[in-house]
Amino acid sequence: MAPMLALEAYTRARVSRSDSHLIRLRVSAVNNCRFCTAMHRRDARRGGWDDTRILAAEDWPAHAGELPAGDLAVLRFADAITHIHGEESVSDELWDDVVRHRGEAGTGQLLMEVVTINAWNRIAVATRKDPGSLRGVRPEDIDPVRPR
Repeated sequence: MAPMLALEAYTRARVSRSDSHLIRLRVSAVNNCRFCTAMHRRDARRGGWDDTRILAAEDWPAHAGELPAGDLAVLRFADAITHIHGEESVSDELWDDVVRHRGEAGTGQLLMEVVTINAWNRIAVATRKDPGSLRGVRPEDIDPVRPR
């Protein structure tokens, strides 16, 4: 687990908590990782997010009109990296949009955040981590409505 913990430390030191919540909620929901979704719902709530904002991050296409342009760019970027379909998955236009909102270095750091949560999701799903073992989660954190 040492390499994963190093990735985690890297992104925690460089990615804003708000962008981290956006990415971790969306990617965990897309990957249908119940453990990580429950954890990140809990964490976002602890960070001051309400259930409406959490749902908007998890299912952003249905809530695009409620989100600022920078958050939408981050969420589209997370989707493109999570649903990778070859080199065209992250278009130049999408990359440039994220750079416009988060800067060149910030975009690279967001890339690492998406890679990190995708890896954590795969570990949690493969090892069948029980979301009920998490402290401070609500029942609806464990069985949330998922984006399609």
